[in-house]
Amino acid sequence: MNVQATQPQQLGDGMFARMESLVKAESMAYVMFERRDVEKMTQFLTDFGLILLTAIDGVCYFRGHGTVPWLVSIAPSTEDRFVGFGLTVATEADLHVLASATGVAVELADGPAGGKRVRLTDPEGLVVDALYGAKPLPPLPTRREKIQVNTPLGDARINSGVRPPLEPSAIFRFGHVVLQRPDFMRSARWYMRHFGFIPSDIQTLENGQPVLGFFRLNRGAVPSDHHSIAILGAAPASMLHVSFQTFDLDSVGQGHQYLRARGWTPFWGIGRHRLGSQIFDYWKDPVGNEWEHYADGDVFDAEQPTGYQTLARGTLWTWGDDLPDSMRPDLKFDDIPKIHAAGGFGDVPLDQITEFMKAMLVKPRPWLK
Repeated sequence: MNVQATQPQQLGDGMFARMESLVKAESMAYVMFERRDVEKMTQFLTDFGLILLTAIDGVCYFRGHGTVPWLVSIAPSTEDRFVGFGLTVATEADLHVLASATGVAVELADGPAGGKRVRLTDPEGLVVDALYGAKPLPPLPTRREKIQVNTPLGDARINSGVRPPLEPSAIFRFGHVVLQRPDFMRSARWYMRHFGFIPSDIQTLENGQPVLGFFRLNRGAVPSDHHSIAILGAAPASMLHVSFQTFDLDSVGQGHQYLRARGWTPFWGIGRHRLGSQIFDYWKDPVGNEWEHYADGDVFDAEQPTGYQTLARGTLWTWGDDLPDSMRPDLKFDDIPKIHAAGGFGDVPLDQITEFMKAMLVKPRPWLK
């Protein structure tokens, strides 16, 4: 059920109306970065499980083991920067709808796969490409069969062990991006309006204010990942992490071992998220950006209503270690008003900051510090 974007209404699933969108995106396509040290970044991405496909005009393009033409681009630069991401639309006509509504031209896409795009910028200046017509690649050989699991209710694996090789996680596709935005509702509405995202779960502060949203693609009866974009209402505007789907728990685990063997330091994981249910494992690249392997995430069709929960630190994962110290507030609660008065939180209201800090400082498990 849709309503006009100019006349938002409640649909019985809480405070978020589903908006009449310009187009409905079909899939997440790629992420784009600039790096001062492309060689070191290439080493990280290779160890992470991506495969260097080609370089065009100095820009390196990386693929996975699936059919998606490319997943990551790294452009040489004098700064280290997350440029933006791309997603696909169903028809070339969708590109012209976006172009007409935004005044941005349809143009040939960069990269090794061809196609056409409309390059937009979100309310915080992030590049968002709508892509159509890129040529898929033949898949690369990797494990595509589930490892059978023995349980007290039955043995599915007999006369056979589980001994996967020590190798990078086989990455199949770009799953989602998590963005931090000072104006949560403005960003959420922009993505809903332009690309048809619908909210899967919204987490609020104690006062009911939405602060963390998980948004999925609207593919009708075809299931879509629980979230392809997540938005955290906080300052400054930034990218929190990018996430890539691998095959299963063993793929996540072996990729973890491989990255450690190559000298990289684990950041957070392995664990299982609560909203989305993904088995996750986070790493930081050479400049500190977060990259996630995940497997076994939830998928919803368009009929699934939006869920609402109150945000607390413990709602971010079901099992595994607590959030790393760097992901938790390192402030004295009594100092927040003076930091806010000095502009330390940008335009984010003081009550939102204090309520968010309260939620993140609550000890999520009795045995954790």
